Formats: sequence, structure tokens, C-alpha cells
Amino acid sequence: MIARKNSRRVLALAATVAMTAAACGSDTPDADPVADEPVATEAMEEEPVVTDAMEEEAMSEDGPFGPACDAVPTEGEGSFAGMTDDPAATAASNNPLLSTLVTAVTEAGLVDTLNSDGPFTIFAPVNDAFAAIPEEDLAAVLADQELLTSILTLHVVGGQSLDAAGLASAGSLETVNGETIEFGADGTSVNGVDVLCSNVSVANGTVHIIGEVLMPGAGDAMEEDAMEEDAMEEGAALAPSGPLCEAVPTDGEGSFAGMTDDPAGTAASNNPALSTLVAAVVEAGLVDTLNSDGPFTIFAPANPAFEALGEDAVASVLADKDLLTSILTLHVFSGEKLSSVDLAGMDSIDTLGGTLSLEVADDGTLMVNGQATVGCADVSTANATVHIIDAVLMPAS
Repeated sequence: MIARKNSRRVLALAATVAMTAAACGSDTPDADPVADEPVATEAMEEEPVVTDAMEEEAMSEDGPFGPACDAVPTEGEGSFAGMTDDPAATAASNNPLLSTLVTAVTEAGLVDTLNSDGPFTIFAPVNDAFAAIPEEDLAAVLADQELLTSILTLHVVGGQSLDAAGLASAGSLETVNGETIEFGADGTSVNGVDVLCSNVSVANGTVHIIGEVLMPGAGDAMEEDAMEEDAMEEGAALAPSGPLCEAVPTDGEGSFAGMTDDPAGTAASNNPALSTLVAAVVEAGLVDTLNSDGPFTIFAPANPAFEALGEDAVASVLADKDLLTSILTLHVFSGEKLSSVDLAGMDSIDTLGGTLSLEVADDGTLMVNGQATVGCADVSTANATVHIIDAVLMPAS
């Protein structure tokens, strides 16, 4: 329709220009009087052709588009044309696709809010989106006005009326709920949920009909997952975790932050929880090895692990350098810093001293060689990732 009106204006302008040119030509002495009359050519008389493709292009650029737009009534107050005259809540009440949403908005007492001046950008879940929620859960939400309001206001951005292109440009926006929602590159998804019909105009904003109900906290969870995935892809370390982490100093060079600056041998020497291991490493002459470039993944027995062997056994091992070296190198993997997540996905690992089996126990803890449990995972040093364990690993012999 817009294209046809514009074409007619251009046609009228062209006719006016032709008439003016003809009038100017009449000043010539030999001019034919008939030439003073504007000539209406066949092309000028024909209506400009507006193809279906042209109308579809105009619709996709400016008006509603998407797979669910066909389900919107073609006439009446619930049609696209009808909804432009009404504010959001009233417009939605006239659209059969959004009847459950209207019930929820009414239950939450938000009708007047959504009918106020705005402007708003609204993400409106279709009936099927609510139907996908178990009936008992939906009933519980509708009965909890505070939770219901939190959910519904997550679907509303105040102060702006943005079409799909505007959402794409924004990338993310804060909602009335206070949480931030993220948009796809072309503006046709929100927090990973597809927009089924974009760019629906109402009197006080723009509505985007979506296929799922957005839930509070989902955007933050998605962001955390993305950050964790990025960290893993970049080889960044996870935060230390586990009960043995409590024995690590909270500040100084022996703290988690302090150890990140030093290579493994030096970092361990600053950590009082690993003093017996450090004595063994010094006795075996492996300090320089553990301070080399690496990278390494190290299973580091805490002091109680050595105490469990007994003083005589420890003294005997410390006196036998070959045995001591074979034990210590069994605890070191060279060539990569492996996180607890990496190790949990492996069945075994080939260390400098032999092969170790890996298994995740029913309680989620990581077992190493069936002999030790990782009690403080993902401790970062300058050249290694250290996992503090509760037992000394012993060669099979």
C-alpha cells in the first residue's frame, strides 16, 4: 500500500514536469498549437505495478513478520491494523493468540500499567508457551502475585518502542523487572527464545510474540554458562574448590592469589598445607623441574596424606631417591594445565611416572587411581594447575 501511494505521487510529479516542459516549448514561433496540450501517454495512464514480492519486502522491513503472524486475525480489533489503535493490554485482549497472557496480566494487576503512555517494547508469550508449563506449576505461579509480576515484567522494556532491527542494534536491554535480557544478532530471539511474530505495533509500543515464557534468572545463568565456556576455551582456570581449600592461607604468597604469580615448586613452598610435599621434592632434586616452563597438571598430596603413611615409611621413602622420584613423578602430568572439569571427562591420564585412572564418585568428587580424592581442585600457579589430594599415590610395584 505504501509503495503504491508513493508510486502515484512520483507519477503525478512526472506529469507535472511534462506539462511544464510543454508550456515552455510553446514560446517557439513555429510551435504546433497542439503541442501546448499535455500528452497523456499510455505509460502515464497505467497504474504502477506493485508485486506481491514488493509488498512482502515492505512487510518484512517495517511491519509484522515471522512464522506465527499468519495466526493473527486478518480483520477486526485483533488484527494488526486493529491493534495499532489500542494500548498493549487492550490490544492483547483482542488477540486470540495471547489469551493466557491476558489472564496473567489481569491476575497480576498490570493492565493499567501496560495501557499507560509507555512507550514499551513487549515480548508476549503465545498460549502454547504457557501450556508447556505443567498445569500445577502454572496455577502456583498465577496464585503468587509477586512471582507472577516478576515474570511478566521480565517481558517488558520501558521507555523504548523497538522493532527487530532496534533489538539487534541494542544487543541487550534492562527490563522493568530489573534483569537484563539478550537479543540475537537479527533481533528475532530473546534470551535464546525465538520471536514468532516480530514488529507488532500497538498504540503505546511494539510487541514481539514469542514461543516460550521467559523466566527470571535465566539470562544470568546463560551469561554465567557463556563465561565459563569462554574461560574453558581460553584455558582460563576455574576457581579453587573443595574441603581441603580451607587449609590454604587467605592472603600472602601462599594464598590462592599469591600462588598464581609463582611456578609450582615455589608456590608449593609458600603453602603451609604442602610443606611435607615440598621437603620430598627438594630431597628428590625436582624443584627446578617443577619450576620450569611446563605447563603441568599436578596432584599434590596435603600434609595429612604423608602423615597417614607413618613416620618410618616416610623416612624410608625420603632415603631412597629412586623410589622417591618414581612416587613424585607419578603425581605430575606434563604438557597441559587440566582443570577438574577436564579430568572428570577422562578415564585415565599418563603422568611422568605412569598411568593414573580417573573416576567421578557418586558424590561428585574426583578419584585418582582409586587411592586419593581431590580435596581442593583447580589451584593455579604460573606454570601449572594443582589439585590437592588426600592421599599419596603409589606406583603399582
